[in-house]
Amino acid sequence: MESPQPQTKEQWVQEGNVHAAFHEYQQAIAAYEQALRLDPSYARAYHNRGAAYADLKDYQQAIADFDQALRLAPDSTATYYNRGTAYVDLNEYQQAIADFDQTLRFDPSNAHAYYNRGNAHAALHECQQAIADFDQALRLDPNNAHIYHNRGAVYATLQDYQQALADFDQALALDPTHARAHYHRGRALQHLGRQAEAHHAFQQAESLGYEEARDVL
Repeated sequence: MESPQPQTKEQWVQEGNVHAAFHEYQQAIAAYEQALRLDPSYARAYHNRGAAYADLKDYQQAIADFDQALRLAPDSTATYYNRGTAYVDLNEYQQAIADFDQTLRFDPSNAHAYYNRGNAHAALHECQQAIADFDQALRLDPNNAHIYHNRGAVYATLQDYQQALADFDQALALDPTHARAHYHRGRALQHLGRQAEAHHAFQQAESLGYEEARDVL
């Protein structure tokens, strides 16, 4: 027997959420649009439709929906955060940082926001700000290999190869299958003159499918 047709805006949003959970994003968007026909000022429907557009990599449309959601609910931590990640995907890092600033104003324990703000700072070559954000992210999420890897990459940019190596080692202790950490560990070892160890690290990266490692083997 078919499920009954949603009647309320909340039911339409729930219908959309179910579709989104199964990666049926177009159906999710259609359901959120039904919710918005019932209530054009329903911030949650704009936010969730924006998230569905982001999953479809339509980041401009996602941002438009997040903008509207924030006009209606200007204290939504999730909306600031998700708009920030959409800006990162568009390489609009200053706008992303501003949104992660807002996220952290509302939720100073959000490790993901520190991590993503750190990535945005790193993309702008603002290395000290990036390291500070990664430090804070690791205080909140100390077992996250990606944070160690990305902090190591910033240390490598600063030519602090010993500190970079320590971070890549820690990333690999947490996740031995982190191919990029093996590769960048090899690069750090090269700079430190440890060529045999570097070659082994590149072999590890290549065995895990990291194609750039093949170019240095």
